[in-house]
Amino acid sequence: MKMEKLNIKAIILLLVSGLIVMIACNKEEDFPRTRLFQPVLNEDLYSVDNTIIVNLGNMKEAQSYTIEVSRDSFLTTLYSFSSDTNLVVIDKNTVGEDLLWFTVYQVQATAHADDALYDSKPSFLGSVRTAKFPSNMGTPTLFDILDTRARVFWTPAGASITSIKVFAGDDERLTNPLAEYELTVEEQAAHEKIVGGLTAATSYQIAIYSGETLRGWEIYNTREAFVSGDNVLDLSGIDTVVNLAAVLPDVADGTIVILEGGKTYLAGGYAFDKSISFVAGYSFTPSLPVIDCSTNFNLSDGANVDYVTFKDIHLTAPGGFGSRYVFNIDQSGTMGEIKFESCVIRTLRGICRMKGGDGTLDKYTFYDCRIDSIYGYALLSVDKNTWQCNDILLQNSTISKTQYFLVSRNNSNSVVIDGCTINEAPEKGRQLFRWRESGQDDVFNGVTITNTIIGHGWNMTGETDFAIDGFDGMANTNWTIVNSYTTADFTYGVGKDEIPGLPVGNYSGTVEDLWVDPANADFNFKDTGFAGKGDSGDPRWRIGL
Repeated sequence: MKMEKLNIKAIILLLVSGLIVMIACNKEEDFPRTRLFQPVLNEDLYSVDNTIIVNLGNMKEAQSYTIEVSRDSFLTTLYSFSSDTNLVVIDKNTVGEDLLWFTVYQVQATAHADDALYDSKPSFLGSVRTAKFPSNMGTPTLFDILDTRARVFWTPAGASITSIKVFAGDDERLTNPLAEYELTVEEQAAHEKIVGGLTAATSYQIAIYSGETLRGWEIYNTREAFVSGDNVLDLSGIDTVVNLAAVLPDVADGTIVILEGGKTYLAGGYAFDKSISFVAGYSFTPSLPVIDCSTNFNLSDGANVDYVTFKDIHLTAPGGFGSRYVFNIDQSGTMGEIKFESCVIRTLRGICRMKGGDGTLDKYTFYDCRIDSIYGYALLSVDKNTWQCNDILLQNSTISKTQYFLVSRNNSNSVVIDGCTINEAPEKGRQLFRWRESGQDDVFNGVTITNTIIGHGWNMTGETDFAIDGFDGMANTNWTIVNSYTTADFTYGVGKDEIPGLPVGNYSGTVEDLWVDPANADFNFKDTGFAGKGDSGDPRWRIGL
């Protein structure tokens, strides 16, 4: 009985197994044929020079592959070709022309079966950039590309570079030069050339050649035009020294004069009879343009000038500490404003002095300037009571080493000093504010000092006695002092006038404790615990809270 039961179980198992095999066989016979899988890479796409290597995984069922190439992620297809191998080199042999150097391409592949019905779908394989053309040409930086000029440079290697060609930005195969230049012996020796005559906000390709052999090229995207309009005098790109007194008489009122960084221009004693703005234009160097004030600016007799402004200009004079000014006015007239913005002004006897004639300067402004080494005629010296300066503004500026600070023989409307760092001003024993003409020695709307730090006076002998006089005259002048500091070595001389409301030594350390190197005009904060580090002094030195 037991044996019979076992036999019955075995028979049942056999029947079930056979049924499963039959079902499986039937399923295998009925399974429909499908497309080939999409191709995949054995390794990432890579380039060798200006060719692209595609190493596909080998598919036994694939009879061939179609390789497609694009540069816009297959919005359009540049090249399409067939390959019967899974290792593909994309080059002139496969696509009919050389690939471009240093250019991003996209690649996709389709695997083909023996029946097109079962071809794979296209498989996107990725992007790859071809190599950069091997060249000794330098890659341009910000200071190599201006609005209408470009600096092309290279290192000496192999044959000498003999010529330069300029092509349109979209002339990718460099076929139609817009301009060609044979290099001079000097340019070849310097390994650079300044190319001019370009159009602002335009893309170019500039190439270097040894004879007819291409040695390299770079893309130059010129900057937007610096300024435009009828009243623009562009003095950049001139190799010789320009005397402003020779060119300014012919310009119109309101002209913007563009000066080039790193170059020196002579003031030449020009006497203003019109409004002019001097600005630093684009430059191949980060240095400011220099106006040499060895012969000072003046005012034309009887002139009525709305403004004279300087922006991003370095104003100085060789050996000018004891003898030269930016303005040394000895004529009569009126001026709306003299303004210095983001300027460096140093090594002068004074910045603006009125020494003769009669007239009015309505506004006198320094903004974001660095001023040092000014001798006895101060930042402003109204040296005749027949001249008057109404409103004086010093803002966001650093002033150091000035024998006097502000001097006038006539009344003013206002003096505002905001966000300034002042050190070694004035000289020991002298007045910071000197309104010196009896009866004409007031600032009607007062002196306002806000968010400012004042260090000790200037001892020009190198000794450590820094005591100053606060002011002269100004008996009826009101003083407003807000959020301002003096260092512990800021002191007044015995019996001298103290500026009302200006705290003495509310910073407990010396100038050397507060600043990194005040003697050399480095006013970064050494004492990072200083209470006013985030909201006082020239903002260029502040530390964010």
